[in-house]
Amino acid sequence: MICYAVIDTNVLVSALPSSKDDTATVQVLGKVITGEIVPVYSNVITKEYREVLSRK
Repeated sequence: MICYAVIDTNVLVSALPSSKDDTATVQVLGKVITGEIVPVYSNVITKEYREVLSRK
């Protein structure tokens, strides 16, 4: 079943550096990659992604 969802920046920030496959954030990101979850976004969300992911 395909699910459409807004992926919060905290999910991305938590999932990307994680080495554990069983965490919820990694599982969500994995489902985005496989197409089970289709991310829904707007210009505001994209701007937030850019701002948060460009922080040191």
